Amino acid sequence: SSLTNLLVGEKVSIVSEKPQTTRNRINGVLTKGEIQFVFIDTPGMHKARTKLSEHMVKSIRTSVDDVDCAILMADVTKKISAVEEQLIRSFAQHGTDVILLLNKVDLLKDKSDILPIIQQYSALYDFAEVIPISVKNRINTGGLLDMLEKYAVEGEHFFPDDIATDRTERFMCSEIIREKILRTMNEEIPHGTAVEIESFKSRMKGDEEIIDIGAVIICERESHKGMIIGKG
Repeated sequence: SSLTNLLVGEKVSIVSEKPQTTRNRINGVLTKGEIQFVFIDTPGMHKARTKLSEHMVKSIRTSVDDVDCAILMADVTKKISAVEEQLIRSFAQHGTDVILLLNKVDLLKDKSDILPIIQQYSALYDFAEVIPISVKNRINTGGLLDMLEKYAVEGEHFFPDDIATDRTERFMCSEIIREKILRTMNEEIPHGTAVEIESFKSRMKGDEEIIDIGAVIICERESHKGMIIGKG
């Protein structure tokens, strides 16, 4: 999600330190002249343990079917997981061009440690490009759009040229509220929450437009209510 926001140039996906922050497939759109990039931000690959997890994993698999190029972003501070290996094997079935971005290189004390990591991933798949990056510190991210241009194919633009996402303002508001819950609450609460926007109305206050938003936070347990919105 951090990478999608960086490439699009504005916030279209919420971000937190907690895994599986992204639940829905979100399209980030960037139009540069004749080229329109559509970045499909999917949930992170993981082992499905709930109905929600199953929905998220299915979203990843269906997204890979339609794209001209896939970007696999991996964390250099973690070992390759079995789930990640399974995802990489699935690329071979589609014959997809895959760019491997090895993120968080700024956390490696010895930069030569990146070489065996590249070798491990390259043994699993013939990646079109392998690039060590840091999204947070903008290391090696400047040339990514130029590199992706070569995968563009001729055709109509999928979206209007002036939008950054196909998601509605209501959806974005619900996601931003959920992001704040993920960032501020303890471990067990955030994943058991959902946010629904019930009202979204604009009004003028003098020359200024104000949006009044009514949101409902849905949680799993009665005890979570007080923790989220305050006791009483």
